Amino acid sequence: MPPNILWIMTDQHRRDCVGAYSDRPVRTPNLDALAARSAVFQRHYTTCPLCVPARSSLHTGRYSHSCGAIVNGFGAAGDREASQLNPGERTIGELLASCGYRVGHFGVDHVRTVPPLGESTAFSRFISKADWIRHVRERGLEMPDMSPHQHPCPTRVGNSVVTHRFSAPKPGRHPFDLPDFEDVYYADRAVEFIREAPDGQPTFLMCFLWLPHPPFVIPEPYFSMYEPADIALPPNVPGNQAGKPGMHLEHLPGQVGAGKSLDDWREAWAAYYGCVTLVDHCIGRVLDAADERWGLDETAIIFHPDHGEMLGAHQYFQKMVCYEEAIHLPMMVSAPGTLPGPREQLTSHVDIAPTILDLCGAPAPEAMQGQSLRPLLWGNGELLHEAVFCEYNGNLVPDLYQRCVVSGDYKYIWNRDDIDELYDLREDPWELRNLASEPALKDIRNRLRDLLKRWMRDTGDFLSLD
Repeated sequence: MPPNILWIMTDQHRRDCVGAYSDRPVRTPNLDALAARSAVFQRHYTTCPLCVPARSSLHTGRYSHSCGAIVNGFGAAGDREASQLNPGERTIGELLASCGYRVGHFGVDHVRTVPPLGESTAFSRFISKADWIRHVRERGLEMPDMSPHQHPCPTRVGNSVVTHRFSAPKPGRHPFDLPDFEDVYYADRAVEFIREAPDGQPTFLMCFLWLPHPPFVIPEPYFSMYEPADIALPPNVPGNQAGKPGMHLEHLPGQVGAGKSLDDWREAWAAYYGCVTLVDHCIGRVLDAADERWGLDETAIIFHPDHGEMLGAHQYFQKMVCYEEAIHLPMMVSAPGTLPGPREQLTSHVDIAPTILDLCGAPAPEAMQGQSLRPLLWGNGELLHEAVFCEYNGNLVPDLYQRCVVSGDYKYIWNRDDIDELYDLREDPWELRNLASEPALKDIRNRLRDLLKRWMRDTGDFLSLD
């Protein structure tokens, strides 16, 4: 029988807030234990620093502009069509169900299909936020008001400007007891699904947790677990705008991050640490259940977030930019026979779906644009990618365009209608110095631009560098 597969995803989770990747004093004991048995990928990148497009890539093994979902599209003014998968796109859940897997989804549902993903017959059980809200109401609880933890942002939609409220770095204490909190609810339902697993049929379980996505409003003891005064901020918090494109200041990251003091950021970081430790607790519950039912040695486990979080780097909050804090992610895979330890190859979100299919012995559809990472699990293997790529097209509607390539030590960012960016990630990991105009690096810049141009052409991007 092919292995049971446990796919765990957090939301907006920084790479330096997992113990296996950093010495920051944020406690992630369950992820650390998973890392000790895993291939720990050191250079993994999202395909888009935004929820819906990133998750659409993960579910299809295709880039956002290829599978059709390029923005979040939330709200009455959002472009719903631009957030949906193209007709005919097949998701990883559907593919594994056709291979005989019992498929379950628990948590964040940010992949838009017609009809909705949760109505697909591929799923034996589909739990999303709507189920948690129903649980809260049945318990007679009142959802807390999140408006004090949000920031109003004027946002251009076509020829109009509308104001939307987005999560801001304003932490708070959640009134619910832990069993009623969103991610604990998802984890508990996933545990039930594992315990009910039949013998003789493999299970594919997607556990997609919400934290540490803002607003950083969480129950005790996690809200007070870390002291703001103890937080050592990175050198690019809050940083400055030298060498950065002005378009970010007019977009959500710059609007919400503007004007915050160092003390404000320390409070946000302390609450973020609490969110990380709470989501690690939820992951531990699911891993313990999988160990009891199947044994972790016989289970394939994939962990990563959808994207990262700026948390004040360069004065930005949330994501929606192509800097390391938003796109360079933790990612680890534990499967039967895996040789634990670091892997230095460049990898991408488009590689996750082909890897899952390979682990269960199923071929990847020809339309998938990534490669299976399975050969890297048994050792350090060959370099799979010369470069990895990232895109951003706007939040509510397509309105702000970035394309990014990482190859070797360098990152090149093309900002349509604004300045180019080039960073030496080895010498300047905090991306404090934009080298795009340095004459000595002209050949490197041109090489990366050519790589980006070729990728955009070959993957059917609707934009062009010509």
